[in-house]
Parts: sequence; structure tokens; C-alpha cells
Amino acid sequence: MSDLPLELYKKAFRNTENPTVITDEDYVIRDVNQACIEFTGYERAELVGNLPLMLFSKPETLEQLLSNLEKNEPWQGYFEAETKDGFPIYGQGSATPLHIDGEVRGYSGIFVNLTERRRYEQALQVIHRVLRHDLKNEMNLVLGYLETLEADSGGDTLEPVEEVTGIVDGLLRRAERARRFEEQLYDGFERPNRTVDLESVLEAEIDRFSRRFPEVQVVVDSLPDREVIADDLLEAVFESLLENTVTHSDGVPTVEVTAEEHEECVTVSVADDGPGVPEENREQIFGREEVDSVQHGEGFSLYFVDSVVDMYGGAIDVSESDLGGASFDLRLLKA
Repeated sequence: MSDLPLELYKKAFRNTENPTVITDEDYVIRDVNQACIEFTGYERAELVGNLPLMLFSKPETLEQLLSNLEKNEPWQGYFEAETKDGFPIYGQGSATPLHIDGEVRGYSGIFVNLTERRRYEQALQVIHRVLRHDLKNEMNLVLGYLETLEADSGGDTLEPVEEVTGIVDGLLRRAERARRFEEQLYDGFERPNRTVDLESVLEAEIDRFSRRFPEVQVVVDSLPDREVIADDLLEAVFESLLENTVTHSDGVPTVEVTAEEHEECVTVSVADDGPGVPEENREQIFGREEVDSVQHGEGFSLYFVDSVVDMYGGAIDVSESDLGGASFDLRLLKA
């Protein structure tokens, strides 16, 4: 039986689905497959001829790998890195000495991309944290209203009952958003988005919000008849932003919804005349990180908005509104 042609081995290496690297005995990269190029964001010419330093953000991981290989032992473990454009990536890898005629002539490294799983796990941790925080706060309010009812059982109980009903309704809504969000996370961050009619979704959510809170004055500027990159969760994003204006208002807020088209995106702003957000807290209110045991951001709703919009390739910022409160500015990519 004849030997398989070398070109066949090269083709198999280049087309394997897991990122793979081959180095010489001095650890200089001699070849990478297409999956490695897509994984790291670097071109083949930027990788070949260099040491694989860009594949390891933590020096101790690379040191352990080299220590094993220098002892002619394989290495297995987890690693963190960054793509060429600075996006964090995570994986599990293995590296093995390559022997020819009993001598080490190079090394091969193969990696499994765990970035999406890591993001999923991190997102679930935040979901559970902020929901526990929300639940604790809201249940404390419920207990307070129930104590009022007990102390004043012969008086007017309508207002406390309405407050308790509103709190429970809000918790149920957040739980439903969490369920839908978790389903999307489970499906994977790489699930393709689709085109969504921005005007119809936004108009429907403004109408629903106005029926839930008829006392709130909602001012709507002309909305663009434009399709954007999103999915079915976009309606819940706008529901959360509109609901947020009431949740954090000291009274009955005035809400203004405007939209502005740009070359590549549409910015939708939901502004109010409430207490606003101090500048030093604007990076924390989305629940992106837990500063201490007390400060958990503003709860699940804003974390939900931030995470979903990020999956669309968009972004959200908060600033001071012309009304004196907060303005949440949502950027969505045009379809």
C-alpha cells in the first residue's frame, strides 16, 4: 500500500475544526490552520515566524506549558488570551512534542474554543446574583406593606394591596425575561440574529407601556422606518428601558423617546425627568461587575438590556437627559 501524499496531510491539518498550531523545536510557529486564524483574529502571516505569546494572556500558563515540553512531557490545561482586536477568548488546550527518529523536531498544540461557554457561565452567575438581589429588596418591600396592613387592618388597605400587586407583577416580568435570556444564552452567542422592524416593535412597546402606566406622559419623536439587527428579545429590551423610568422615579415621570439615524446604526434614546444617574455610577448600573456586597448595579433589567444589545453587536450608554433625568441611548446596527 502506497504512502498517502503529503498534500493530503496538509489539507487535513488546515481544515480541522479545532484551532491548531505547529512550532519548531525553538517554539517558533511554523504553521496554523484556518480555525486558529478565525479563533485569534490574526492572519497566518502574523502568526507564522513568531513565538506563540499572543495565545496566552497569563504568563504562568505559558511557563507551565514550556516547562512540560522541555521535559519532553505533554501539557494539558485551560488558557486565556485576546484576539487581535482585544476581545477575550478562553479555551482548553494540549501541546505535545513531535518526534522524528527519536528526536524532538517540533511541537503541536490543539485548542478547544470555550469562549461561548465561559460567557454563558459568567452571564448565568450575574443573572442569579442580580435576581437574588432584586428578590431580597422587593420582598422586603412586600413585608413592609404587609406589616402596614396588619397594623391598620381597619383602615384603607387599597394602596398597600396595589403596591404589593405591582411588586409581584414586576418580579414575574423579570423572571420571564430571565427565562427567555437564559434560553438564548443556552442556544449560544453565535446564533445568527435577524432583521427586525424597529418602528413597529418600538411603537408596540410604547403603546403597551402607556396602557400599563396611563398616568405617565410619553412624548414620542418621529421614529425611523428602519430594519435593525436584533431578534425577538428586542421588545423586552424596550419594555425594560421604559419600565425603568417608572421604577426609579420619585413621582410620575415624563418620558421622551427619540431616534436618530446614523450611517451604520440607529440610536434610540429613552429619557426621563427623574433623579438621573450620577456620573461615577454609570458604568456600574448595568450589573457588569459587583463592586461590593451592597452595590449590585440597578438589578436584572438593565443587565438584561446591556447583555442582549451586546449580542446584537450594538451598545448602550447612559447620560444626563435634557429633561434633567437619565437618558439611555441604545445603538442598534442597521440591517
